[in-house]
Amino acid sequence: MPAVTKTNARKSPKAQASASRARRTQPTPRERGSFKSPRQKQARFGKRNQAPEGGLARLRALVSGGRIFATLAGGLVVGALVFGLFAGGHVAALGAAIVAESKSAVAAIGLRVDEVTVEGRNRTAPQEVLAALGVTRGQYIFDLDLAAARARLERLEWVESATVSRHLPDTVHVHLVEREPYAVWQRGGRLSLIDRNGSLITDNDLSRFAHLPLVVGHGAHRKAAMLMSELMDRPALAARVQAAVRVSDRRWNLKLQNGIEVRLPARGISDSLRKLVRMDAKNGVLSRNIRAVDLRVPGRITILIDSESAAQRRAAFTARSGKGGRDA
Repeated sequence: MPAVTKTNARKSPKAQASASRARRTQPTPRERGSFKSPRQKQARFGKRNQAPEGGLARLRALVSGGRIFATLAGGLVVGALVFGLFAGGHVAALGAAIVAESKSAVAAIGLRVDEVTVEGRNRTAPQEVLAALGVTRGQYIFDLDLAAARARLERLEWVESATVSRHLPDTVHVHLVEREPYAVWQRGGRLSLIDRNGSLITDNDLSRFAHLPLVVGHGAHRKAAMLMSELMDRPALAARVQAAVRVSDRRWNLKLQNGIEVRLPARGISDSLRKLVRMDAKNGVLSRNIRAVDLRVPGRITILIDSESAAQRRAAFTARSGKGGRDA
């Protein structure tokens, strides 16, 4: 088979001139307007129907398309529905119903109050504890406000402090610290039981505490502990004290069981009591028929004799003096 050789046929000069004229008559890309610079291409880059850049441009697009009015209308409808639900109490009622159902479901599996245990209760009545605690059997255990319950318990007469705790699943535990009775306080015609700090405990059924010291006068409840501490260091004297009377909220007078009054100074009580005990041990002054021992003046002890004893002493002295005169 003969070889085939590809050849380029040369056009005639006339044909080449005609083709050149045809190319010059066609419009260029710039003339057609289809030519774009790289910056113009970058500015036009994006997805089809992409929103124009800038808030103002987007607003123009929404207004021109009519979509802004539809959006506003939809927002107003939703806002009105939400406002109606809240204003009408439907949301609150729905929430309360859900919470109630949840509590019932949780209580059904055991988280309800079935037992109340109390520690440290000696003088407080059980019914007072339960009433102050404010809890009922079968109640959802987390409904109990521990802080409020503690505050109510601490308002009871005998309770100094209280602790309330939950012991899951079904127990509420109360720990009480009760006040210790220390003395009976009398002011005017009123009697009250007080603790060591001078805090009032109760005004009721004080006959059970007749063995406690009696302090009398305004301000006596605040200073009683200091005086009683001094007396407890001298038990023989303390056993003879019937009452301690606060004078002008400044000093004390001791009333002894045999009626003698011991007048103490405003300062230096310890030294005065020590002298009194020493003198009584030596002379038995507190067992004599006297009215008072006055220790208010530092370095001096004054003994006051009652009127009957003074009359008897004067009579005896007169009798001895007359007899002596006749003998003379």
